[in-house]
Amino acid sequence: MYADRRYIANDCIFPEDWTIDDLMGKHRSRPYNPLIANTFFRAGFIEAWGRGIEKIKDSCKEAGNPMPEYTIKREDIMVMFKSLVSRTDQDTNQANQGGDNSVVTRILKVIQEEPSLSQKKIADVIGEKYSTVKYYMESMKKSGIM
Repeated sequence: MYADRRYIANDCIFPEDWTIDDLMGKHRSRPYNPLIANTFFRAGFIEAWGRGIEKIKDSCKEAGNPMPEYTIKREDIMVMFKSLVSRTDQDTNQANQGGDNSVVTRILKVIQEEPSLSQKKIADVIGEKYSTVKYYMESMKKSGIM
């Protein structure tokens, strides 16, 4: 885990001549551990074989995140997710476009008008709980908005 990226890795066995293009294209799915895979399939945790990459790509696109980068080797795969768009980032982008009344927008407006106010005072001004304002302000600090 890094501030700007996340890695997920898994053991597997790829064919000798396997490439990223093979992984991204249509291919036959062969579970690394069929007994565990079948158990998850029968329990309903897996809806269909071979849809994992497609679902990851669709989820990233839907959330507005960059496509992940894949590194494959003969016996493992690693996926790197970069610069994930957080809910706070989305709220701030909406706030910058105007017409939004989200908590983030209201906090930013109050800070612009009165930068010296405490979190407690900001909560009073926008009519939110102190814990809510604290949460959003910490998220904004982590994402670099503040």
